[in-house]
Amino acid sequence: MTSVSIPIDSGFVIRYIDAGNALPDIRALKPVMLERLALGPGMRLLELGCGAGDDARASARHLRGDGRVVGIDAVATLVAEATRRSLGSHLPVEFRVGDALALDLPDGTFDRCRIERLLMHVDGDPARAVAEAARVLRPGGRAVVFDFDWDAFVIDGADREVTRRIVRSFSDGIRNGWVGRALPRLVADAGLEDVTVLPHGVAIPYDFFGWLVSSHLDSALAAGLFTPTELIAWWDQLDAAHAGGGFFAALLGFVVTGTKPTDGARGRP
Repeated sequence: MTSVSIPIDSGFVIRYIDAGNALPDIRALKPVMLERLALGPGMRLLELGCGAGDDARASARHLRGDGRVVGIDAVATLVAEATRRSLGSHLPVEFRVGDALALDLPDGTFDRCRIERLLMHVDGDPARAVAEAARVLRPGGRAVVFDFDWDAFVIDGADREVTRRIVRSFSDGIRNGWVGRALPRLVADAGLEDVTVLPHGVAIPYDFFGWLVSSHLDSALAAGLFTPTELIAWWDQLDAAHAGGGFFAALLGFVVTGTKPTDGARGRP
């Protein structure tokens, strides 16, 4: 999905998504989620927040028989791009515009649901999206969810107090900046069982870091949260750290897996 505060420009958004998916630690996340999905022949997989469809297509390659992947995104231009990129692939994928908070899908129609970096952006309560994912899973179906906790955004190389203020303001600027830490609870509250949690860190290289934070800092400056002097000095320190090989930034996220109880089993009270 797209990040907070970036311009509403479909070309920019697609380039941003592609750049994020190319980060080494995001690439390393994909097989981790795929392993936990445990896809099998004939399964139907729902990909919520499908973006340009890369993960839906990757998952489809692991299906056999009449298995199928349905990708849903709220942004019509992303659904169009996902469809375009899938032309000629002969993969069992389809893409639709939809609302993760109110899925236009029947109960119990999917064997698996994959949600990556979506819940931090949903315009509403992320618990509703997780509950909707659980609703459309069949008994015994599995959801695998990954998202960041933006208070766990670590940045080395600049003034500690200013960095703390920037991290807090950035986290507060994300619609659901604490959703990473809430995932185990949200998955359990949706009635899924056997909940497992795997922390996964993502290092952010300096060029992508600038792309990630600069728009937010422009807005924070305009809102008076920082002075120009503070931000100029902070960027100068990070530039110097980067030039000297001392810059480091990373985000902590969590892969959370849950299984829908089979008929007759009881979920969480």
